[in-house]
Amino acid sequence: MSLCQNRTAVDRHQVFLSYSRNDGAAARCLRTQLEDCGFSCFQDDESIREGDLWLDHLQQAVDSCGSFVVLVGRDGVQRWIGAETQAALRRHFDPREECKRLPIFPILLGDTSPEMLPAFLRLFQARQWNGTDALPSQLPKQILARNLVRNEAARFEGCPFVGLAAFEVEQAQLFFGREKEILDALACFDTGRDDRLVRWLEINGNSGSGKSSLMNAGLLPLVDQGWLWPRTRYARWRRIGPMMPGEHPLEMLAEQLARAFAAEMADIRPRLAADDRGLADWLRSRKQDETAFLLAIDQFEELFTFANDDERCRFDRVLATALEDSDCPLFVLSTVRADFLDRFDDLPRLVAVRNRRARPWTLPLIGPDGLRAVIDGPARLAGLDVGEVREAIVAEARNEAGALPLVQNALYWLWKQCVENRLCGQLLTEQGGLAGILSQSADDLLPSEDRARALELLFRLVNVDAEGVRHTRRRIPLAEAVTIAGGGERGRRLVDHLAGTRTRDGQNHLGPLRLVTVTAEGFGPEQRHWVSLIHETLIRSKGLDANGKPQPYWPTLWTYLERHQERAAWRQRLQADTRLWADQGRRGELWSHERVRDALTALQRVGPELHLGDEERAFLGPIDSNAMLAELARAETPHQRRALIGERLDVLGDPRFGVGVDGDGTPEIDWLSIPGGEIAIEVSRLLLPGTKRRRKRLESFHIARYPVTATQYRAFLHAQDGWRDPGWWAPDLYRDGEGNSYDFGRYGNHPAVYVSWFDAVAFCRWLGHRLRVDVRLADEWEWQQAATGGVSGKVYPWGGEWDAKREPQRANTFESRLGRATAVGMYPAGASLQGALDMAGTVWEWCRNQFDTPEVTGSRAGDFGARALRGGSWRNDRGGARCAERYRGHPRGRDGYVGFRVLCSSPIGGH
Repeated sequence: MSLCQNRTAVDRHQVFLSYSRNDGAAARCLRTQLEDCGFSCFQDDESIREGDLWLDHLQQAVDSCGSFVVLVGRDGVQRWIGAETQAALRRHFDPREECKRLPIFPILLGDTSPEMLPAFLRLFQARQWNGTDALPSQLPKQILARNLVRNEAARFEGCPFVGLAAFEVEQAQLFFGREKEILDALACFDTGRDDRLVRWLEINGNSGSGKSSLMNAGLLPLVDQGWLWPRTRYARWRRIGPMMPGEHPLEMLAEQLARAFAAEMADIRPRLAADDRGLADWLRSRKQDETAFLLAIDQFEELFTFANDDERCRFDRVLATALEDSDCPLFVLSTVRADFLDRFDDLPRLVAVRNRRARPWTLPLIGPDGLRAVIDGPARLAGLDVGEVREAIVAEARNEAGALPLVQNALYWLWKQCVENRLCGQLLTEQGGLAGILSQSADDLLPSEDRARALELLFRLVNVDAEGVRHTRRRIPLAEAVTIAGGGERGRRLVDHLAGTRTRDGQNHLGPLRLVTVTAEGFGPEQRHWVSLIHETLIRSKGLDANGKPQPYWPTLWTYLERHQERAAWRQRLQADTRLWADQGRRGELWSHERVRDALTALQRVGPELHLGDEERAFLGPIDSNAMLAELARAETPHQRRALIGERLDVLGDPRFGVGVDGDGTPEIDWLSIPGGEIAIEVSRLLLPGTKRRRKRLESFHIARYPVTATQYRAFLHAQDGWRDPGWWAPDLYRDGEGNSYDFGRYGNHPAVYVSWFDAVAFCRWLGHRLRVDVRLADEWEWQQAATGGVSGKVYPWGGEWDAKREPQRANTFESRLGRATAVGMYPAGASLQGALDMAGTVWEWCRNQFDTPEVTGSRAGDFGARALRGGSWRNDRGGARCAERYRGHPRGRDGYVGFRVLCSSPIGGH
């Protein structure tokens, strides 16, 4: 029932007298004196009859009295006095005109200290009285005049405004304007029946409505003083938190339990992780008579924005089990952004509890009177004159859902400029009001010399909404923030600057004007530090203009977010997929090379520096070309990794000379100089056992370091003077009219395969024309000379006999079990003496001579005799990779394990 509904007429002569039974004598003395002055008094022991619904009677009595007097003795404000006082405070702070404000008069008995008063009662001028003498002469007059006197004895030194930061528990004395809401929220725990006891109060509201401040500086100080209504049955409360869920909500819960109970994290962690009853059993083991536990969870939406599915589900089960346990006296007080209420379906166990035992409570929009209290209350404590700015701020902030951070920020900024303790109204106007001050003060905090790095760091602290509607904060480790900010001492200075950290007297102090906040989690060596935006107001819009465009409170950061929206989308996609992959034990689906390339292109858009977490780097795989090439040089790099590196190099852009083409589309060949000499090949005699040695004397020549790649061969196919020109075949080569239709390799840095001998010769002629040198295929003697480096007795390009299992870094043969070709150059340990790569394994290579009569190297129309192949391939065992091994192939044949390499017999400048 509303405070003002069905209220009896207020009797301004009736005084509600609240006291402890131990102070009954003082109460009777007080009543006698008040009645002698013409007042009537309400005392529950005399005014409530047996059988009455006492709480309803109590509320009606408070609603109808003219004044409220509470006696506070050595027992302090106990639970029953607390119930009566809450009823009085609710009426006092009710903003509606029809609810006449109730004067409240605390009286301290004997030598009771004002510190015994709960937070709200300290707002009122307390009087000392020994409980027997005459009342202070002014009290009856003040009761009659219904005059509220605020306690202004405690002067506040420094700035009484908190800027964009939320109020903390320790700042309760500065928290004004929400008194009625605080009491209404606390009353939500009262249901009247144990079987319907509210176990969870959920405070929801818009971003910037003051949810966190209401909980921290409004509710929790009262909970600490035992100000929950008596129908909860508990006289004492042990607070746990406040905590924010973060990425690891159970870890955060363990930390708060350790703080609340002075316990060891190492003892709590495994119990929470063991099973769903971990929290319930822990609390039951520490339960005391008439003591309940209140878990305070601020920014509950972090379960949806920070925590992954597994962490969220585990927290859902553990917390719900504790709340469902009738022997575990756990209550929850949480805050959540209203626009995340639709995400509770992701917490099936807690949804069930929420439907039965929770009270969702929406924080109402603060009204003009509340805004005036927000301004006047702290100003009065600090002795500030706010007369010039009060009504202008109230006019701008009223009806604005997220106005409170703007108001606090503006008041702090004006306080810094104030003269003679007066906040200047002209400055407020000149700066463009609340939004203008926020934009200006935020811009001023961006250092001119490091502005770009500062904006990039802030960008990384935002989950950017693709539609530009629901940007949210995210947090990153402090070490990552320092790296983004420039690294080392420079990066730490920038983070400290944005966090408002100032060093005085050897101590760090935080100012209200700051853009980020640094928080710590854990204890000792396990402690971790995180960086996040100070408030989402920095990334909010106050609505749309006439053209339908957002009106951001801080245009500088908003514009940066819009400009890098695609990059943000990739970043968030990467985080989500990395998390999923890690949760599956690193066995989930990885991104394709092309997707990694697109992501890196977007993520590197602002510059060459790319900051990734360890998990993200592991998920993406190799992304740095220099690091990949260095990895190839290590003997322990396995075949699968070499294959992956080759593919990744191609997709990201292979930097090696000799695998691509130049700006004109001409293949770049990394020529190696091979010395001349006498070389013999072993030629099998057809249908007869044994071989015949064929010797030849060679002059020096040049050969390509790598086989011709798919990229290089496609340049021939696509060039206007290339494959389309029949002159490269005429008159002695067979030309396949569909020779350009085959799949010559998915990756450009892989050997060109499915190339016939005829097409390979045509390619050599075209390339020689382009380079103006004599380019052709090697004959078998030349090929073997290049493979052995001119050293007789070599079995493989690198030396003698080879155990493919003990030295897998040498070549890609059947023993690799890859079942496919790798990119060229993936086995640098298999190089020949002059540096030729892939002359053993990967693909067979065409030679220009015939297989049966190797002395024949020319061609003529209609000649389809077998041509020689050398080097072995991925489908042959190590025997096929020997330098002397020969293989035959039909010149029209095309296979996925056959490629070619080019030779130049002309002098080449620079080699």
